[in-house]
Amino acid sequence: MGLSISVWESPALQGTILALRGMDKELAAQVRKATKSVSEREWKAELAHSTDTRLEHRVLVDSAKVATTNTQITLRAGQLARKLSGGGAIRDLAAGTEFGMAPTRAVKTSTKGTTYTRKMGPVFKKRNRKGYVGHPAAAHIIPNIAALWVQTTVRTFHEALEKGAR
Repeated sequence: MGLSISVWESPALQGTILALRGMDKELAAQVRKATKSVSEREWKAELAHSTDTRLEHRVLVDSAKVATTNTQITLRAGQLARKLSGGGAIRDLAAGTEFGMAPTRAVKTSTKGTTYTRKMGPVFKKRNRKGYVGHPAAAHIIPNIAALWVQTTVRTFHEALEKGAR
């Protein structure tokens, strides 16, 4: 799951991107580093607040990352290839963990010809197109991260101007 913040609706975010493009590379790197560290901590906290099960925490919260560039901030969860101790890779379990899974039945036939029907997938919640953890958490935290990005850029730019005026 990767979610991005769109800047087309906000003049403040558009101004932030223009400021970062015109800023010295070292200052822009400071903005990215500060934004990433705070955003990642808040993203993980928001995901942890939204989880109900241990599987959701292991798959979505423990793999949560934030990527920052001069033009975008991307919130990620469940995209690691790392294996879990109970089996399965995080990225393979992420969709079922976030959106649930419709119960399925598997029909097996024994060597003697007897058929057995087994219910599969009781680990995941029922199907939900809006998501259980990541999407609600992102909807709640995206405005805060956008404000943080703008404030960090303005503060860094202001401090650089003050330092240059001295």
